[in-house]
Amino acid sequence: MEQKGPHSFKRTNMVPTVLLPVCMFLLFNIIPGASSDSKPITCEAGTFTNGEPASIDCNFRTNITASELGLSVTKFPSDAPKGDTGEDVLLCRWDKEQNKYDCSIEMANYVFDNILTDHLVVRIPAVSFEQAGWYKCYFVPTEEIDPYPCELRVQARPESTSTGEPEESQAVLPIVLPCVIVVLVGVCIAGLVLFMRRRRANRARKSMGMELHHGSKTTEPLLPDEKQQVDKLSEVFQLSLTSLQKVVNVLEQEMQAGLHSSTQRSADTGMFRTCVSPLPTASELGYIMVFQLRSDWLTIELVIIPSSEAACPSLSFSVQKGVATGKQLFDFIADKAEQFVKENLTFLKDNRKLKKEFNKNPLQMPVAFVFAFPCKHETISKAYLTKWTKELDWKDVVCKDLKEMLQQAFKRKKRLNNLEIVAIVNDTVSTLVSAACSDPQCKVALHVENGLNACHVEYFNTTGAECPDAEKQIEVINTELGGLWNEANLDSLRTVYDRELDDYSANPGSQSLEKMVSWMYIGEIVRLVLKRLKNDGTLFPSVSRDCGLFKQYSFSSEYVMIIERDTEDSFDKTANLLRKLGIEDCSDEDLKVVRDVCRLVYERSASLAAAGLAALINHVNQPEVTIVVDGILCRSYPHFLDLMHSKTLQLVKPGLTFSLVPPSCDRSIGAARIAAASLRLRNTKKSNK
Repeated sequence: MEQKGPHSFKRTNMVPTVLLPVCMFLLFNIIPGASSDSKPITCEAGTFTNGEPASIDCNFRTNITASELGLSVTKFPSDAPKGDTGEDVLLCRWDKEQNKYDCSIEMANYVFDNILTDHLVVRIPAVSFEQAGWYKCYFVPTEEIDPYPCELRVQARPESTSTGEPEESQAVLPIVLPCVIVVLVGVCIAGLVLFMRRRRANRARKSMGMELHHGSKTTEPLLPDEKQQVDKLSEVFQLSLTSLQKVVNVLEQEMQAGLHSSTQRSADTGMFRTCVSPLPTASELGYIMVFQLRSDWLTIELVIIPSSEAACPSLSFSVQKGVATGKQLFDFIADKAEQFVKENLTFLKDNRKLKKEFNKNPLQMPVAFVFAFPCKHETISKAYLTKWTKELDWKDVVCKDLKEMLQQAFKRKKRLNNLEIVAIVNDTVSTLVSAACSDPQCKVALHVENGLNACHVEYFNTTGAECPDAEKQIEVINTELGGLWNEANLDSLRTVYDRELDDYSANPGSQSLEKMVSWMYIGEIVRLVLKRLKNDGTLFPSVSRDCGLFKQYSFSSEYVMIIERDTEDSFDKTANLLRKLGIEDCSDEDLKVVRDVCRLVYERSASLAAAGLAALINHVNQPEVTIVVDGILCRSYPHFLDLMHSKTLQLVKPGLTFSLVPPSCDRSIGAARIAAASLRLRNTKKSNK
């Protein structure tokens, strides 16, 4: 096998020095539209297979919110990218009062995630030939900026034959000039490729001590068959539909077993009853202080429901590294609560919705504690931690009353004596309630973040006889999906890399599914694969073992997302990220293997998340159900959501339909509604006595 050398060069040569400017001149001057970097608004589409997920990514290269202009995505026919007539796919109007965008899809079969920064993404769950064409992204109503169009192309499935579908349109171009351009560019590229191959081969031989002496007769060393290695990894990480269906079946069995006392296993498993019953409605009123502890971040926010005339204050804090015990953790929370109250005293006094109550009883305020870890509830406010997850292990908290520990920390601060914890809520439960208030069909919430979890609405038959769902008790169940894993049945799906990660984790033998799916772990899985390939001699032969690849959790999951979408023509993003780990000299084959490994781990994560989602949909067993999905993987990477959606479609029972939606508001709103509903129920019981 011919060895290809490093990705970067340190010296110049007359051949590339002459050929490169010629090629650049041809590409950017003779060929029309070769460069779009000067355009302030661009979009990306590409070629997709009929029936598969597709996306259109608009890049505005500015802060969209700061513009306070409307936005639109417009479709043009395939043969008229610069035509003056088109159809709006998406319209976003700037709402000055709410200080946010109000977006709506104008054409069927498109989806929008409603998350705007400097770009927006329009997704197509199942692309068709009718959606092929040119797209432009606009600021509305201004027309001063001419956006750069992108073309979405649709091709037939490889196994299909011609059935009369419309083919991709092709403009009739002059023959002579394109032929000349193609020949010239081909000569330039061929010269560059020949030069680079020779240079890489020479450098590779030198680095391996294989420089040939004059007159010697030996052959060039062969690299290990990298393609064969990737094929082996594909067999390990790519899960068949049969394997995924097995995961679905086992998870369904675990869900059923976890709901019944006769089959419920030990206390640290999932399917926890949350005491959120019945579901809050949009009628709750009040002001609630919401504390959110998720991984090692704490957020404190004042929430006024149903709405606030002023922006509600909030603060976020990273939990200090010196915090090691439960007492230290809850004292830290109390310290930050005191800081929050002190900094927002003016807001509390000036806000007219709070002024009357505040003057009567300063800081007599209910608290909702959003706690993103598995708990068993006795009441809505009394809960016990069963185990830590997400690589955390603060001592002396497991099996302790969380309300009591936090309330005692408040009492140690004079300013916080009047804070009362009225609800302890899982983060997925608060997300579900936030969405269900506006969509009664929303029965499931899924988080794919540092952890993996889901909750759903369960109907309990308390009569012992057949009765409709309307007469059953409704309660939200926290599945703790990331730990709902039957080792005996599903351990064969774990790879040697999953086992190595588990052995060195803070909670070995626990949260197996979470460790194969969530944002916290997928980067580490990729690192373990690349480390083994390096040790086997397949990758990075000249790279020292002192590089970052041999440091635990050095390969960020964000790297996986960036590399997975890197283009094969340059791999520039992949090379730049590897340099951060001290990996300088990479061949093109090395970079392609890294990209392929990231893609395999990324797609396995989406497939297993889909299996968990399908198990929930099958368990809920409603003809139509809405699932609110949140977490960095679903929120920030539309391709992950598309993969998960397409796999879920193949795994759910026939006759069940579902839709995936982003959160319509922050999860703190759901927690505040749960706390307000709890207070209302408590006051009703008091008045009835």
